[in-house]
Amino acid sequence: MFRHRGKVGEAQQEQGAYTCSGCGQVLFRAKYKFEVGSGFPSFWQQVGESVVHCSLDTYGRHRVQLLCSRCRQHLGHLFEDSRTPTGVRYCINATAINLDPEQPS
Repeated sequence: MFRHRGKVGEAQQEQGAYTCSGCGQVLFRAKYKFEVGSGFPSFWQQVGESVVHCSLDTYGRHRVQLLCSRCRQHLGHLFEDSRTPTGVRYCINATAINLDPEQPS
């Protein structure tokens, strides 16, 4: 588990929303994205019920797997992160999402 020192800021350069690369459903607003240094896109909030949370007990540990609610594509995993406004971090596979700058931020 990563431990962070500072709070996440909301100011982002990107505009629009991130959509599922499998079906195009809106998953995350660009303004909810932040940098953690993990190499994976990270978000602190999802859009509505677009992301399904599934308990996953593999490799001797408990994780929360994230799936697109429409096409069920694997998106990544959910982790606790005390520096975000929601207390969680959505760690997403870059190939599972696309930025759509035409979507509302």
